Amino acid sequence: MAEQKTNRRVQQTKAALREALIDLTGEKPLADITVTDLCARADINRSTFYLHYQGVHALLGEIEEQIIARIEEQLVQTPSLQTLNALVNFLKHVRQSPREIRLLYTLVGEQGDPHFVRRLQKLTYDAFQRGWAHRMPAASESHKRLTFSFIVPGVISVLSAWVHGDMPDIPAEEVVALLESIIENGVNGVYEHISGK
Repeated sequence: MAEQKTNRRVQQTKAALREALIDLTGEKPLADITVTDLCARADINRSTFYLHYQGVHALLGEIEEQIIARIEEQLVQTPSLQTLNALVNFLKHVRQSPREIRLLYTLVGEQGDPHFVRRLQKLTYDAFQRGWAHRMPAASESHKRLTFSFIVPGVISVLSAWVHGDMPDIPAEEVVALLESIIENGVNGVYEHISGK
């Protein structure tokens, strides 16, 4: 019973720190957020913070791990030629929470975490790799990487804009279908997709 109370208290403390970090990302760049800021916002003392984390980056890393794990879980369950479809449920989940949106937008933004963006790119590359044997059977690894380096910034930019609410009238399924069409057929795919041809 005492162990359950301890575990509950630990989870509550970590949740308070996570919420504090999300709040603070709306007020200042990630690099400027300090342990003192987090403790003041979460209403805990520094010694309690250091029981759980070595610093702000350790807390941020835990949050990023949770996001990556959620995306990976979706990708594993998705056929290789429908990679982007794995993002639909994730996007719907994120868009239902303005706080999650703000955190994700901060992480991939100009003042975000480059390490997190690189992990997202690697995750996306590995997912696309599973389907590229069919899409580009004769392509070398260099060709695949070149194609990927062209595609991924566009995909991340579109998804960031959608999550941030720049396209409120377009459902997640439509965004993903449009991206698939662009990847498969280039800009002509956009016309074909929206015209139904």
